[in-house]
Amino acid sequence: MVTVVLVGRPNTGKSTLFNRLVGGRIAITLREPGITRDRIIRTAEWLGHSFQVIDTGGLVPDSQDEMARQIVKQVEVALKEADIVVLVVDGRAGLAPLDEEIGSRLRRRERSFVVAVNKLDVKRDYDAAEFHRLGGEKMFLISAEHGTGVDELLDEIIRKLPAESGKPVEQAIGLAILGRPNVGKSLFLNTLLGDERAIVTDTPGTTRDVVEEAFQLEGRDYWLLDTAGIRRKAKVKAPVEYYSVTRAIDVIGRCDVALLVLDATEGPTNQDKKISNLVESRNKGLVIVANKMDLVPASLVRRVQEYVASELAFVGYAPIAFTSALKGKGLVEAVRRAGQVYDAGDRRVSNALVQAAVLEKVQNKPPKYNCRVLGLSQVGTRPPRFRLRLTRPEAVDSAYQRFVVSEIRRCFSFEGYPIRLRITR
Repeated sequence: MVTVVLVGRPNTGKSTLFNRLVGGRIAITLREPGITRDRIIRTAEWLGHSFQVIDTGGLVPDSQDEMARQIVKQVEVALKEADIVVLVVDGRAGLAPLDEEIGSRLRRRERSFVVAVNKLDVKRDYDAAEFHRLGGEKMFLISAEHGTGVDELLDEIIRKLPAESGKPVEQAIGLAILGRPNVGKSLFLNTLLGDERAIVTDTPGTTRDVVEEAFQLEGRDYWLLDTAGIRRKAKVKAPVEYYSVTRAIDVIGRCDVALLVLDATEGPTNQDKKISNLVESRNKGLVIVANKMDLVPASLVRRVQEYVASELAFVGYAPIAFTSALKGKGLVEAVRRAGQVYDAGDRRVSNALVQAAVLEKVQNKPPKYNCRVLGLSQVGTRPPRFRLRLTRPEAVDSAYQRFVVSEIRRCFSFEGYPIRLRITR
């Protein structure tokens, strides 16, 4: 698919334009400069054509700041992938020396680009001549916030697309990488893909936006979503972190299976357990990824494995993968287990098999003496949903529901998914 990359110095409105192009509030946009760090990728559509749009962090090419240097690396990778480059500048502030430096670097690399002069409305005066000095093929006067002029920019993008760019994207299994800050989520993503897709530093909270990437494993298509670290509400103070955590939680609703990455050297914390509950309450598949196993002494590996399993016994249906993102160990197995969970959630068991394997035992142990079990059947998938029919539905308490679910799971497993039970007459 053809790729359009937005570049520019910090705070020119690249993320606002990105959101406008892809049709939603995807990238975090605040007045504070430097919000975007990783490359954010989404598919956009215009006049029946599809193309990828990449939002990049604000470029400060010669900065000695580690984060700024990492952003430059991410932008360089994006430019290598780019078919069309859009240089976004701030028309309200006028041409800045950094804009000229970025334009000069693009020209030296013989990269053609168009210029989007942002933050303008139709009534605002501007000096068009100064922006022509950037050397772009064409210039578009836009207000990304209000949508003014964006249609013309999209029309130009469509003119540059090859004929085959309108092919639809195939369905992939959505995997959300969740966890607390600094447990190795972005390193997991990068190592798995063999690419510096997300910025990785020792500073917790490096990832802010949701980072997405498609890849294949053993003939299956996956869509990875790396999220910001989810901290306790009491510790979330800055607005950017609030939006990062909110979007990380929203990603649970978009995924098929969640990979909960935790630090094996610490074991599951209360926050890890809360994230597990978030996944379970949203009826998603779950794989526990105990990362940093390379830091666990060999003599303690078994004890750590047993401790992780016991602390997360309330989601004991979820498989546990023990990994080292730093060493590249166990990552493929974690994704493979996620694929197995996805398949298990889609399994449908015939009524005859349910009756033969589970119903008789359930009928022999009714919830109350004067209550009879009439039937049990599967009524849905992902998550697996069953209907339990009784003469007195009101007699069923939570303990009996757990008993029925455990019997279903004993016979059919449904590994990685919660089983939902509907009680009727």
